[in-house]
Amino acid sequence: MTKGIATIALIALFGLPSTGAIAQTKLSPQTLYEGPLPQKDAAPAGQTSIKSWKVFNRKGEVQYIPLTGFYVAHLLSGDIEATFDGQTTKFEPGAYWTVKVGATMQVKVLGEMAVLETITATK
Repeated sequence: MTKGIATIALIALFGLPSTGAIAQTKLSPQTLYEGPLPQKDAAPAGQTSIKSWKVFNRKGEVQYIPLTGFYVAHLLSGDIEATFDGQTTKFEPGAYWTVKVGATMQVKVLGEMAVLETITATK
């Protein structure tokens, strides 16, 4: 399953936490997979990374996910409100969505904790 997801070509850039009203909590992901994107009969097409983010409810604070490139997000557990591209959406476990290049995502955990997975790739 991971191998199939890893073949998705995504461009990801790491960003720095923004300033302003957003809480400056630094989230640290657990890397689940990093490796080459396979390409039949040729050199690897790039690198991919799958990370797991444990996000705790910090008194309702909005927390910044420090990725700014295109990526796929997957909510594994917990309920969150995610804001990106000027829209706030509530997500429940099992939901998948994408965040476009240049967009930033902030999350607000609605329970005690949520686990979010991100899938990125670089050329």
